[in-house]
Amino acid sequence: MGRPRQFDESNLLATATELFWSKGFDNTSIEDVSRATGVGNGSVYAAYGNKRGLFLTAFTRYCEQRAEFVREVITSTPGSARNAVRALFRAVVEDCAAQPDRRGCLMLNSITELGGRIPEVVTIGTQATAAMEDSVAERLGAAVGLDPAVDEATLSALSANLVMVSQGLIQLSRLGIPAERLLEIAEVSSSALPAGWADEVQVLPSRRTGTRK
Repeated sequence: MGRPRQFDESNLLATATELFWSKGFDNTSIEDVSRATGVGNGSVYAAYGNKRGLFLTAFTRYCEQRAEFVREVITSTPGSARNAVRALFRAVVEDCAAQPDRRGCLMLNSITELGGRIPEVVTIGTQATAAMEDSVAERLGAAVGLDPAVDEATLSALSANLVMVSQGLIQLSRLGIPAERLLEIAEVSSSALPAGWADEVQVLPSRRTGTRK
């Protein structure tokens, strides 16, 4: 067993995430993290091996939190399936607007920056995206009975499409598109849901769903 951490790991990872997110992987050093947290370089290297190890630990934590964010919003919003989807898009847009300098999403940013160099980034991002899709499919599954034409494959594709739209909104936010315009774009996808789903009122209990392999 490894030695127990001699520092607050949650705080260190949160700080490292902020630095990697704002400055990028290449422009963030172990020394930057050490200065910002007060944790010695030696302790960071001993815990994570190198900058790549620290980044992947922080990145995994961030992606898990993003998947949990989607799961919580989509499964806890009362009312219809369409209402839940609207709530998810609204939460994504509000989160984007709150980010300093419209910096987007660490997961999407890192896949673009590092996907060709650090393959684990793509693997972790794919797993997080699949977890988001599972959560959306779980919520929309309550409405499937209202439309017999919607089979499991269609439900899966629809859930993937809605997650893709949410990620597209994040990318548009990075371009400085106003929140009002982002919500107008999101409404197109919300309105495209089957008509009967606007009336469905079952609310699923909030719970963690498994990530597809």
